[in-house]
Amino acid sequence: MSLNKLILNIALKIVDILTFWVKKDKKRITFVSLTQSHLASDFKLIDDLLKKENKYHIHYNLIEFEKNLLGDFKYFLNCLKQLVEYKKSALIIINDNNYVISHCKPQGTKVLQVWHACGAIKKFGNEIKRQYPIRNYDAIICNAKAWKPVYAKSFGVCEEQVHVTGMPRIDLLLDDSLQKKNKEEFYKKYPMCVEKKLCLYAPTFRGNIIDGFKIKSFDFERVESMLSDEYLFLYKFHPLLGDVKVNSSKAINVNEEDLYTLFTVSDCLISDYSSILFDYSLLNKKMIAYVDDIDEYDKTIGLNVDLRKDFCGPICKDEEELANAIKSENKDQRIKSFQKKYMYYTDGKNTTRVIKLIDKLMNDKR
Repeated sequence: MSLNKLILNIALKIVDILTFWVKKDKKRITFVSLTQSHLASDFKLIDDLLKKENKYHIHYNLIEFEKNLLGDFKYFLNCLKQLVEYKKSALIIINDNNYVISHCKPQGTKVLQVWHACGAIKKFGNEIKRQYPIRNYDAIICNAKAWKPVYAKSFGVCEEQVHVTGMPRIDLLLDDSLQKKNKEEFYKKYPMCVEKKLCLYAPTFRGNIIDGFKIKSFDFERVESMLSDEYLFLYKFHPLLGDVKVNSSKAINVNEEDLYTLFTVSDCLISDYSSILFDYSLLNKKMIAYVDDIDEYDKTIGLNVDLRKDFCGPICKDEEELANAIKSENKDQRIKSFQKKYMYYTDGKNTTRVIKLIDKLMNDKR
């Protein structure tokens, strides 16, 4: 155990003792995140519907972790604050892994994990070497039965605790009127994209929130040299890597733009081991996997989904293969089966199913 973790554990123990008087509010739900300072995506959709029903007392602990000395100190203080929040709450809703819950979850508090991805191509959580074991979750939501064994292992729960509700944000992706509006607004902001074939590049992050993130990319200029002027690249990296630039004067940094809007305007998606491949499959568009390190990655990190066998698009390992895949008009006919296996619900009612699960957790006296 690191010195930082030892100090944090001692501090958590002291706070736990000093707050012995804190009572649990049986109607209190607290949203907790280390990756967003405001409600967005799944959290916002769940929060909006909970407020509409007006049955619970809603609270928030939302910060965006920064990997620096000040950020580490803020994280330390927030962990202490989290413990008090947990002691007050009947249900905690999280969207990333949480040290305080895994280390000292208060008795009687339930935890719902609304994971920030629609699946997991790469191994994660307890499947890989990490700084602490993930545990103490009561329920996880996912998109299809195929994820139940993966999530059970990754989050340290039984398969019965993994619930196929669909992710709330998919309701937005499947809202045609909303996406049409977003598409029109995008073209007003980026008129240079009109009548272009847009290739969206959105890879997964490398590393983690504690040790920091890394980017691995292809040579944009080399790929562009093999394409006609009708093609244009959009690139979006992890939110914590928004300042990263690529080696191209033509590619457009769209890190500040909504991901689903980018899905809507793009003609194809280029990614690697990112779960957004599952979201994108719902649009029945071309997807390309640029994975020049797939064999090494499979050995060191590991894959839950073997792209070499299961992916419904070209697998590219160099820039020439990528350029040829982009130019190809062929669309893999396996997209529908890929989508049905990993993204079961397409009825626009995912948020409603999650609320029903929350009601069940709040009414369960165990």
